[in-house]
Amino acid sequence: MGQIRLVAFDLDGTLFNDKKEITPETFATLERAANMGIEIVPSTGRFWNAIPGNIKALDFVRYALTLNGAAIFDVKAGKIIAEFTIPVLRAETLCRVFDDLGVIYDFVAGGKGYMRRDNYDRLADVMIGEWQVKIVRDMRSPVDDVYDTLRNYSGVQKMQIYTLDAGLRENLLKSLPHVFPKLLFTSSVPNNIEINDTSANKGDGLRFLAAHLGLHMEDVLAFGDGLNDMTMIEAAGIGAAMSNGVQEVKDIADYIAPDNNHDGVAEGIKRFCFRQ
Repeated sequence: MGQIRLVAFDLDGTLFNDKKEITPETFATLERAANMGIEIVPSTGRFWNAIPGNIKALDFVRYALTLNGAAIFDVKAGKIIAEFTIPVLRAETLCRVFDDLGVIYDFVAGGKGYMRRDNYDRLADVMIGEWQVKIVRDMRSPVDDVYDTLRNYSGVQKMQIYTLDAGLRENLLKSLPHVFPKLLFTSSVPNNIEINDTSANKGDGLRFLAAHLGLHMEDVLAFGDGLNDMTMIEAAGIGAAMSNGVQEVKDIADYIAPDNNHDGVAEGIKRFCFRQ
């Protein structure tokens, strides 16, 4: 293990407690680590404009991995320093598949989220809580023709399916990678499937950022709880799974942190950063 110089963490189910809060203990721990010169890096499936204000308010955050690694964002400069997108024609093909299946889906391009208007109007049918409905509605623009909207862009940063049908979701997670081998299908919550180009994942995004900062991966500590965190957990010198995380993440982790309601990220940072 090297000296930890970068700490990356997922947000929902990892840094945030179930109330979507950063507790005072976790905030103090992040601030102490930042004051030691450690890079503090949110790593999320959300795009930057959809990241909650309590993260944007952390003045010691310089970089963020967004959209599962599809866009690495320089917060201070207000610009993307690396981007890995789905070709538009491939995204159009996916939309046609989703339309045929009748599933609700959205996509992010140019840092903006879009959704078919009829899907937007029936979001409550596929969400796991009103909080999720609000997040998606606030950060997606309803459009009458997704194909016309897609053609305004050179690439798509991320796509997402929503369904409460656990059997359908499991079947799609297994079958879609065979149909679209150049795409990565993951999940962060029990009712979604997240889709990125295979070059866009949290692990490769973390490798890019470490190299950009002149760091080795053994200098990196990463925390996560969902399937979309697995590449990051594997890539980091120390990969930490939250005890509330899915079993697949815990199986590959170097360390199991306390759950997100008991300052798991803070406890992991104290263990690996403050005693080195």
